[in-house]
Order: sequence, then structure tokens, then C-alpha cells
Amino acid sequence: MIRLLSTDFDGTLAGGIHGERCVPALAVELAAVVREGALWAVNTGRSLEAALDGLEHLGAPASPDYILTSERHIFKPDGRGGWHDYGEWNAICRQHHNLLFSQSGSFFRQISRLVSRHEGVVILKNIEGVPEGLAAESEELLDVVSDELAGLRGRPADFHHQRSNTFLRFCHRRYDKGSTLAELGRLLDMPTADILAVGDHQNDIAMLFGNVAAMTACPANAHPSVKEAVLRAGGHVSELEAGEGTAEAIRLYRTGMKKPRC
Repeated sequence: MIRLLSTDFDGTLAGGIHGERCVPALAVELAAVVREGALWAVNTGRSLEAALDGLEHLGAPASPDYILTSERHIFKPDGRGGWHDYGEWNAICRQHHNLLFSQSGSFFRQISRLVSRHEGVVILKNIEGVPEGLAAESEELLDVVSDELAGLRGRPADFHHQRSNTFLRFCHRRYDKGSTLAELGRLLDMPTADILAVGDHQNDIAMLFGNVAAMTACPANAHPSVKEAVLRAGGHVSELEAGEGTAEAIRLYRTGMKKPRC
């Protein structure tokens, strides 16, 4: 039985030939799994505002019970139409990132010099001017830059990054979609055996190893590294893309046709 469903957004719920809308098969399965008592968490690299905008366009038959944003924050409805921090995780996460980035000035300067050597790559900064990540014109170009980034000296011990398509986000090594989902599971006292996680890109891998969700899956459009992780975890790799592939995974696990690896 699925008691907690954790889904990525772009490329997993929306995307492909169906665009931003929820495909009929996914609508059926989301409605069914929620009706059967499961909680739904959207686990995305988007900000809260961007996630809410995407959900509005998606038009799913149910609203998520939780939204996990930027690969590290946990939000739940506040009962007044808005969303607020769930537990102390977000506050601690922000403290860790603020401290890490305040100590990373010299490393950020190295990254800036690295980026200046590659046309088509830019540094993304927040409103306070602190570097948050990189954006590239293509995944191939970001592959090259990512390899060079990994080779830079003087990296702070906790400095890490997350990849998704043509974007790379700087982060503290303790925070990713997997650790954030694990924290949500802890707050809910939810066994990993009852959690299904579905994603399609590299920043989803941390929740697809089988250690935080015993049930794992990805759609056909998933990155090769994601498919490999799902297969190693004994999960389901669909031959259908985006929302249709996610719908198939939910149906298989929901009906017991696919069993979690013990």
C-alpha cells in the first residue's frame, strides 16, 4: 500500500507531448491513490511560488499535502490558503546554507573564473547577489563545466551541487531530495516501505536509491543515471513518458502488481 507518494514535477508530472497539463491516466491514478489514503508530496527543484504556479497549470484532481522545494525545503498548507514551514527543518537548512555560502567567497571567485571560460554558461544569483547556481545552453555544456567544477581546489567541505537538465544548484551536502524526503517521513512516522518516489533527472536520484523510499520509479524520459539507480533499487522503469509513465508506476504499486524490494 502506498501511504506517501513523492513525485518530482517537471518531466515526471508535467512535460513531454502533453505539456503542462495533467494527462488523463495520471489524473485517474492520483485520484485513486489519494482516495485510498495516501499523502502526496511534490518533491521539486522549483521554488514554492514556481511549484504552485506549475500545479495550477497542471490541473490535477487533488492538491498535494506537502511541497518540497528547491531540493531542500518542506512546506505544508497553513489552513488559510497559504503554505508554511513544516517542522524546524527549513530554518536549520537556511542557517546551514547561509553559513556555507558566507564562507565560500574564494571558491565562488574560482567558479566565476571557470564560467568566464565558457560561452553559454551564466551564474545565477539571488536577490542579495549570492551565487545560487549555474545555467547552461545545453546539458552537454553543463557536463563539461560540472566536471571542471568538481576538479576545483579549495572547495569547502560541505559545498555540493544538484543537477537538473541545464541547471545546476549550489547546496550544502546534507540537503537533497532524498534527505528532505527522509525528514518528511520522520515527521510523519512513515516507514520507507510505504513510500513511493518517482523522478526523472539527476537531482531526483537521492530519493530513488531505495533507502528513503522502498518503492521507486521513473518515466521513459528519465536520465540514464536515474534509470540505473531505479533498476538497482528494484524499482520500475516505465516505457511511457512523463505523466503517463508516472501514472503507470502508481498503478502498478497501488494494485500490488509491482512489489517493493524487501
